[in-house]
Amino acid sequence: MKPATSANQAAHLPFAQAFVGPRGHSLLPGGFGKAITAVGPWSPMAVRGAGWRLWDDTGKELIDLHGNFTANIHGNAHPAIVAAIENAAQCGLSFGLPNHYEIEHARRLVDRLAGLDQVRYTNSGTEATQLAVRLARARTERSAVIVVNGSYHGWSESVLPTLGARANRGIPPGMRSETIVIGFDDVEGLEAAIASTPERFAAIVLDLLPNRIGMVQPSDAFVQRARRLCDLHGMALIVDEVISFRLARGGLTTARRLDADLVCVGKLIGGGLPVGALVGKPQWMGELDPLGRNSLEHGGTFAANPVTMAAGVATLDLLDEDALVRIAALGQRLRDQLAEPLSRHGWEPRGMGSLCRLYPVFVTEAAEVAEQQRRLWWALYERGVLVAKHGVCAISTVMDEAVIDRAVAAIDDAVKVLS
Repeated sequence: MKPATSANQAAHLPFAQAFVGPRGHSLLPGGFGKAITAVGPWSPMAVRGAGWRLWDDTGKELIDLHGNFTANIHGNAHPAIVAAIENAAQCGLSFGLPNHYEIEHARRLVDRLAGLDQVRYTNSGTEATQLAVRLARARTERSAVIVVNGSYHGWSESVLPTLGARANRGIPPGMRSETIVIGFDDVEGLEAAIASTPERFAAIVLDLLPNRIGMVQPSDAFVQRARRLCDLHGMALIVDEVISFRLARGGLTTARRLDADLVCVGKLIGGGLPVGALVGKPQWMGELDPLGRNSLEHGGTFAANPVTMAAGVATLDLLDEDALVRIAALGQRLRDQLAEPLSRHGWEPRGMGSLCRLYPVFVTEAAEVAEQQRRLWWALYERGVLVAKHGVCAISTVMDEAVIDRAVAAIDDAVKVLS
């Protein structure tokens, strides 16, 4: 189910060959600059966004429930964020010195994450989780980490094996052996993995609302057992809040009163610009003190640049308690209105707060789940709604009930057509 070919595409050429380089090769592998946007042999292209609207290169207007993989929590081109970016950019884009914006940004993060007092910036959520794992390994002088099957913590080698055989490509066997994958919410499996060789493990890495397995929460029993095991064996409890930080003022770590050692954040905290951050307890973060005698090596030419930090400060200031409550209510409205009509066709609107994942419960194999969600993506696009290719919908603060109701009608109709 494909919309008409873009006027910008070369006639009769596959998408990968629509924009070719000087020697006849596609400028981008398969035609895509980032794999996560690949929804088929070709894709429409974005040209402009404003508020909850987005327009593609054919002029088609869309309800943007995608939000750039949940990052754009205040919609597209929010005036306050754009103004913050412009003001910072006029003074310089990046420097070889610290800047005041990073202090203000860090102040806001530690204010939201009780018990975590220090911040180190990266350029993505992937880098933040990668740094957290390496820091835990350095401080404990241990090599192995525990991750949960199906959780996605970015594409670094330390945590990618949670996604199975395909994700293992390019990772040396010796490195794979240092990542122990346990089942989702498997308390006994977690205990057994550590009991075998507790002196081997540096950290447990958790996602409190893992997207890849359908946005379901691990139980309190599992989460609290992970905390106790970390205390018992001197491991770091690392929580990945790159997506879920938008669900409460201090993310799900705070909402669930979890005593994390290190929390990885990204996406929304940059206001739409590249960003990642590791927020943690001083006894762990001290390993990153560049003036320390044996500090952990960590660079990043563009990390904590003033433009991203200014955009993030504006974003966090806009995301107050009232805003969080309002978008959570809109998310609940979306899920409530979709629950009954989707259930008739084997789908579920999963998630919580301002996040929803449209999940095909009538299939079980991962490849078939992905195929059903790809088909739904195209059906929704045809009806003027943009979601992520894995079915994730992210509510932004610029939306209201009328927008949600329009989206509900489109989703209901799309699922009917596909069934």
